[in-house]
Amino acid sequence: MTEKNFRKSDFTAKRQLQFDSAGGSCYFPSTKIPTHLLTISHKSLTPGRVHIVVNPFSSGGRTGRRQPQILDQIARRVGSDHSVFITTRPLDAEHSTRSAIERGAELVLVVGGDGTVHEVVNGFARGGTMINPSCRLGIIGSGTAQDVIRSFKLPTRIDEQIETACGDHDRLVDVGKVSYVGRDGRNEEQLFFNECQQGIAAVVVQRFQAHHKWMGGFLGFGLTALTTAARHREQAITVVVDDKPPITDSFLGVVISNGGFAGGGMNFAPKASVEDGLLDIVLIHKQRILSRLLNFPKIYSGRHINLPWISYLQGRNIRISSAEQVPVEADGEFLGYLPCTINILSRSLRLKSKT
Repeated sequence: MTEKNFRKSDFTAKRQLQFDSAGGSCYFPSTKIPTHLLTISHKSLTPGRVHIVVNPFSSGGRTGRRQPQILDQIARRVGSDHSVFITTRPLDAEHSTRSAIERGAELVLVVGGDGTVHEVVNGFARGGTMINPSCRLGIIGSGTAQDVIRSFKLPTRIDEQIETACGDHDRLVDVGKVSYVGRDGRNEEQLFFNECQQGIAAVVVQRFQAHHKWMGGFLGFGLTALTTAARHREQAITVVVDDKPPITDSFLGVVISNGGFAGGGMNFAPKASVEDGLLDIVLIHKQRILSRLLNFPKIYSGRHINLPWISYLQGRNIRISSAEQVPVEADGEFLGYLPCTINILSRSLRLKSKT
């Protein structure tokens, strides 16, 4: 691969490099990345064999400050045939990933939090179908909640994550797909990697993003969830799992889990596996406010599933509806509202792993 090295003076804070006229922008913050890392193909202007997506704003901006060191470690592992994309706005990561895979990328590395991973996973597909089933995903978790790291049993140290993401081993994991009503009232569809929730969790996500994200995942999500639990009212929701009879009740929330963890370390679905072809469903029925608050800590250990107002099921296809306006979120990102249909794409994505 012929490379072009750019001088530091070639870049301003938001100067854009086009991979080609078909799209696929690449942004590099000035003076933040070593010059030898600022490489794209000089001849063909196409993404490299390894495409790296970085969200410098994740983890309260810490990712941007650590960006040069992280990219340097990655480059030493993957060699020169790589491209780097620095996100600057929502959906950048998704569009960049999709463009890179459609033009031949074999490995996509994401450096960011759960929301960035959510976008990148969506970039692996077009129209709900994986573009290239042999393309692999490597995750260098640098975010607020880090629930994807917990759920998929990835290393917690950045250097070990880089070693794993650039290593030789991968495994096939499940991915969820949700169809829902978007904010503008139109039907929309997205993939989710870790979890999709309806009701109180979506409210928590909105409030956390607006008020408490600066506090970090464990404390920020915990405080937001606790204060929301004290005042959120139940809503009448109907849940249909596979071909089983409908379940209609007043629910505080519904949790659809691929992985076990959400909300900055809450072990919502302790029986969940990302390789079993099943979604774990946690129904949170109506209960008194005092009971909510007293039992709230049990969510972190997974002991909440033994409480009488919790139903725990598993299935492959779930339909959820309500006559009320019930919000929907996935992987910590607010999506829209019910009704929604959720199903599992069994062993559909190759994830870099330790073994």
